[in-house]
Amino acid sequence: MPKRKAIKGIVGGIASSFASRNNDSDGYWTMGIVCKIVRDSGANHFTLDLATGESRPEYKYSSQIAAPYYDSILRQITKLGFTEEVIRNTMIEVEFNVPSSKSQIASEWLDGSPFICRAIIVDDLNRVWSANFDGWCRPHDPKKERRSVRRFPS
Repeated sequence: MPKRKAIKGIVGGIASSFASRNNDSDGYWTMGIVCKIVRDSGANHFTLDLATGESRPEYKYSSQIAAPYYDSILRQITKLGFTEEVIRNTMIEVEFNVPSSKSQIASEWLDGSPFICRAIIVDDLNRVWSANFDGWCRPHDPKKERRSVRRFPS
């Protein structure tokens, strides 16, 4: 029987991957876009349901950024020997304007905010598995950024 403790590694990978500079949304860094959405809404928190693709505050491409992460979780759970029914809920939560960690202090020159990206999986036993990844991000500004060729179809 597979060990559920291995789910902790899955959420750790999801948190770091979501916050990664390699995670882009419609050609721009996803965290920069999330930071802008959160600032424009007057909030300091972003939530993305990976199973449904719904986000708060709302983002028009939230389902496109959620889908590969949800698929990855299901693939990894299956590789561990579990069935997909083990997963009850999967979320990404990003909180901005949190106290800076030592790793973030070097980046304070940016016009941005420290953040904590948290990946959460709730299993069928209602056990919550989560992992955090912290970083520093400035809001998306297309005038200062280069757009990747990886874009969503209109």
